[in-house]
Amino acid sequence: MGTGKFDLSKRNKKVAISRWKKILEKDMEKIKTKEQNPQCRLLKAKLLGFLAGDGCLSIRKMTEGRTSYEISFFPDHVNLAKVYINSFRGFYEREPKIINMNNYYKVIVWNKTACLDLLNTTKCGTLNWEIPLNYLSTDLLKKEWLKAFFDCEAHVSKRQIQLQSVNEKGILQVQDLLNYFNIESKVYKYERKNKNWNINYILCIMKKEYRKNFLNQIGFNHPEKLKKLKLHFMPTTHNQVVDLPRTLN
Repeated sequence: MGTGKFDLSKRNKKVAISRWKKILEKDMEKIKTKEQNPQCRLLKAKLLGFLAGDGCLSIRKMTEGRTSYEISFFPDHVNLAKVYINSFRGFYEREPKIINMNNYYKVIVWNKTACLDLLNTTKCGTLNWEIPLNYLSTDLLKKEWLKAFFDCEAHVSKRQIQLQSVNEKGILQVQDLLNYFNIESKVYKYERKNKNWNINYILCIMKKEYRKNFLNQIGFNHPEKLKKLKLHFMPTTHNQVVDLPRTLN
């Protein structure tokens, strides 16, 4: 009797695995179809940039035997969370959950199809992220990735746009892609005092003409960063000489 129950449980497990495999194959086919649509590819390019900047993809075995496929994004502004959620919903047809963590947001979704597709398209992780150049086949897709990545990583000041990473290969890829759009930058190496800490690579766009090129060609989804950058190119109105009409005596 015990053997019969075991055989039934084993057979049910096989049936369940077969069913989920068919569902996954169907979902993957749907993704292939979506990628024929240029607008859908833009949504995915945006997601890839966000996840390279402030994202995390993880596949974990849980204690009860099942596997967790988790996709997390940690923006510092609610507008970025909304852009990310709209993009994820538009491409993968799933609704991520947003959690307010006081000084940042956690946007999370558990989905096997999306997680596997993203991992097949790009590399993520602080040390390992790369620009998925094979996927970014058009200039528009490249710009969308850069915009989302700079949304997460860039700091905008009066004299420069700066971003930092411990990933040298990734930073140099970003520099090459900026050069492609005639946006010159410099990369500096910063070795920290504690030898156990990773070396920082700091990319800076300093010349005004190249910051303006960045504004006109790439820009930001992040409203505060976009506002700061635009302010540097606003015409000043103070101290201007105004010719008043002469009055006749």
